[in-house]
Amino acid sequence: MQPIGKEYEESSDMGNIIQLLAKGNPMDDAESMQTQGAPPSPSPSVGDTTNRMVWVSTGLIVGAILLAILGVMSDSWVVQEESETVELFGTEITTNMSQESGLRDFSRTVCINEECITVDDDLSSAYDNCTSDASDFDYNSSETEEICGDLGKTASAGFTGMSIISIGILVMLATLVILFMEYRGTIIPYSQYYPFVGAGFILLGVVVWYAMLPEGDASLGSSAWLTIASIILAAAAGGYSIYYGENGQSLLNNRRLPGIGVRALAAESDAREFVLRENAKGTKSTSLVEQGKVLRLVSTKLDNENVVTEDHFIVQKAALTGFTHYRYDWLDNGKYMWWLMTAFGIISLFKDSQQSPLLLVGALLSLAQLFDPELLSFETNSRRHRLLLYRQDSNWELTNFSMDEIDFNMQQLLSGGQLDGSRVEVKAAEIEENRAAEIKAEQEAAAALELAKVSAATPPVIAPIIAPIAMHGIKPTQPPAPVVGPIIAGPEFEIPPPPAPTGVQPLPPPLPLPPQAQPLPPLSLLDEPLPPPPPISWGD
Repeated sequence: MQPIGKEYEESSDMGNIIQLLAKGNPMDDAESMQTQGAPPSPSPSVGDTTNRMVWVSTGLIVGAILLAILGVMSDSWVVQEESETVELFGTEITTNMSQESGLRDFSRTVCINEECITVDDDLSSAYDNCTSDASDFDYNSSETEEICGDLGKTASAGFTGMSIISIGILVMLATLVILFMEYRGTIIPYSQYYPFVGAGFILLGVVVWYAMLPEGDASLGSSAWLTIASIILAAAAGGYSIYYGENGQSLLNNRRLPGIGVRALAAESDAREFVLRENAKGTKSTSLVEQGKVLRLVSTKLDNENVVTEDHFIVQKAALTGFTHYRYDWLDNGKYMWWLMTAFGIISLFKDSQQSPLLLVGALLSLAQLFDPELLSFETNSRRHRLLLYRQDSNWELTNFSMDEIDFNMQQLLSGGQLDGSRVEVKAAEIEENRAAEIKAEQEAAAALELAKVSAATPPVIAPIIAPIAMHGIKPTQPPAPVVGPIIAGPEFEIPPPPAPTGVQPLPPPLPLPPQAQPLPPLSLLDEPLPPPPPISWGD
């Protein structure tokens, strides 16, 4: 907790969370709404539908978990009532007996003429006491079974049913965690069928418990019906997810829109905006806007390609007297303790019902840790405005950075300075750049993998060798036969170098041409025809 400003009030951290959650709206008094144009972008209607489906599925699963836990913890699974009136010595005596049995405990109330006695005991302990008393009275096995058999069957049925139902509760808790993981971008295969698995285990536990009960005229109590209602809610969560396509593929296809998320101010505005929280898809944001002498708390959303802003409070900066930031880091620091409390609470259902509230406390604290809340309190001269932010379904990295920057900025604002959200915008641009690089790398890796699959599936094509064309009367040439045997190298010898010249000798003079003795024949002799060639004789 970090108080900043002129005055602040101490309050309980958990009290603030409970108060704001009970209030329903984490921000105070919407005062105005305005719409401004936005550049064309993909419609977020599909993303909003996905968000609604996730929250509906989460609500149904949480309701199923709570009903199943309440059913297991309570002791009204089987209800039996009997009444009898007899007359003794002229006096009517009315005896009423009612018994409620749970999976592990039972309660029996006997009233005689409105004087009642109630006995509460554990089923297993009561069975052990019954068999011990029968042994003390030297009853044989058949007599002991006749007296204590129904009690033993009820105890065994309760233990078996509780074990199977507890597995179903654990499966639904795991389903809840998987929903949060998928909302952060982690894709889990076949997650839309997990609620059916939890509902199946709980239904199996109820059926096995009922089949193992001894025969009688007892009727189902409220605890059994609560557990059956949890089965319906869990199955409805799975059916809702499948019907509306809420699975890993739809979340993968409806990722965050490219670019920085929606903002309350346009790029050319002179006002200053500090983004407190941005949702995971970038279609909603909560910001502080400083506009002249006015400070506004604004929520912004992208609706059908239009930016809609809603002011939750507007205050003069001079009227702002303090600011308090509750971080609730103890929820993260003690998360392993909350998980152990939840696990120990589930185990305690088999041993001691007085430890069952530990399960509820551990589950609530674990759920609060998954949402990871932060509470901002703005104090004015007249009242205090509270804003509960949570990191679940947010741009996690940007929200963390904003929560680290808000204290210094509010201190600067209260000291007469200006609100500076430029560092948050720089961080948002850095996050988007890294995300675009990751998406590009994933696409390249997927394309390379697909290409490798296609190459592996396609067999190599071998061109046929063209045979030489056969001609009549000409035999095709045969390739030379390969030399078989080792290659024998010849003897090694050295070539002697040329002798070095002893001296430079001058070239001899050219010889004189011979004298021309006879003149050349006249040109007319060259024009005479040549004699015919001799005949060619072809041999036999």
